[in-house]
Amino acid sequence: MKVAILSDGAYGERAYKTIKSKFPCEFIVVKYHGDFDEITISEEILKNLKNYNLFLCYTLNPDLTYELVKKIKELNSKAFILIGAWKGEGFKKQLESFGNAFCPHIMCDIDENELKDYLNKYPQLKKFLKYFGKPKVKLYIKNKKIKNIEVFREAPCGSTSETLKEFIGKEFNDKTLTDIGLRVQHFCRAGKIRIFVEKEGKKTKAGRILVNGIQIVNETF
Repeated sequence: MKVAILSDGAYGERAYKTIKSKFPCEFIVVKYHGDFDEITISEEILKNLKNYNLFLCYTLNPDLTYELVKKIKELNSKAFILIGAWKGEGFKKQLESFGNAFCPHIMCDIDENELKDYLNKYPQLKKFLKYFGKPKVKLYIKNKKIKNIEVFREAPCGSTSETLKEFIGKEFNDKTLTDIGLRVQHFCRAGKIRIFVEKEGKKTKAGRILVNGIQIVNETF
């Protein structure tokens, strides 16, 4: 399976560094000109879009994102796009209406349940979710301290491992779990809370998702 990170240069590099550890992956800065419904994407970029099974799209220009989803649908009907940057439920519905794209509220919240409507048609998602998405972690505790960590599924941005490696050797208790949930927000690249729109900020949600994904293993030997 081949993965491409689509970016306008601002976001996506951390996802690229994380995902390339498991799959062939390319970081593509999308060259284009024009705006609104007159956006034209570089022909060289368009030809390259045929070569990938899965895209993670972090382009900030909504018109460019829309055009990318449309073009990928035309050029590569078996490919799927996870939209990492989008705003507004209306825009989400527009993108997902193509049938080849999904807009998660936050990238570390994708799992088999979130993507259940797409898994049969796009089997590459099952391969991706084996390693990336909603974190799955084991913390091994011995003598009330974190002896080791084992990450089974990593947040696409790599924040799971970056956060937890700082806690190896530290005492484990309820406060430690709270600290883990707070610390991951430092590595999270999700946007700040939108007042009057969201009840919970994306960074706060990322912390809760990581803590909920932790399984404790007490070692007594």
